[in-house]
Amino acid sequence: MRKQTLIILILSFLIIPSVKAQTAAGLVSKMLDAINDCKTARYVADVVERIDGKLMSSEMIIKYQMNPFCVYTYSINPDPGAEALFVRGTNNNDLLVRPNKFPYVNLNMGPFNSLIRKGHHHTIYEVGFGFMGEVIAYNINHNGKDFYAGLVYDGEAEYKGKSYYKLTLNNSSFGYIDYTIQSGENLYSIGRKFYVSDYMIFSINKKISDFNDVKPGQVIKIPSTYARKFELYLDKTTYLPVVQIIYDDKGLYAQYEYNSLSVNPVFAPDEFTAKFKDYKF
Repeated sequence: MRKQTLIILILSFLIIPSVKAQTAAGLVSKMLDAINDCKTARYVADVVERIDGKLMSSEMIIKYQMNPFCVYTYSINPDPGAEALFVRGTNNNDLLVRPNKFPYVNLNMGPFNSLIRKGHHHTIYEVGFGFMGEVIAYNINHNGKDFYAGLVYDGEAEYKGKSYYKLTLNNSSFGYIDYTIQSGENLYSIGRKFYVSDYMIFSINKKISDFNDVKPGQVIKIPSTYARKFELYLDKTTYLPVVQIIYDDKGLYAQYEYNSLSVNPVFAPDEFTAKFKDYKF
């Protein structure tokens, strides 16, 4: 009897951690499936990002669809009333921008234009959930067991009065490594190559003046992985990461909240055109 009791106790210690790990891994799998299944979305983005060493806030209404890739944004703060429209393959792949301030005319600006990128970690191409999904998938593929070793399911957690499934991902190996620029690369392409933040690359290399200010053979510092820690709050119905809190070695790096989220809405045929009735282009 004592022997059976001892065996049960040993098995309980072996099984419980694996169940927790499987729960965390299962939630990641459901999250990635949900991201892949999100073909269109409408939401209010509440954003906090560290810009030039300071945490800056913004809020905007965003609508997007994945295929063909289209994005509409309406700024609530800062620059209230400013609009932007991007439809891949049209308008020379430029954004149509209504700044709602001087010079009070519509502007056509490339997605990588320095004025467009100023005050933002990301470009229009990283709108929505897809980029986070790509970052997580890249880490799984390249880190394997180390990824899951740092993954914790924190259970059901409250955030601003609502209950979510909370995942925490710790990357103990986070740091900065040397990288030699290859022909044709810029900071954006390097960021996408390794699924790290090109803005972080820009901010840690003080001698670089903009995202294109690099040349082949130049050695720069890049982060070894996207973040030191992720806190992801998954919606309990959709499994989408509707709250994303991201830390680097200095502390809070960025925070993204997807509020008033509508998943896979059907947009009007002209909703991603400048002539749509609700826009003021």
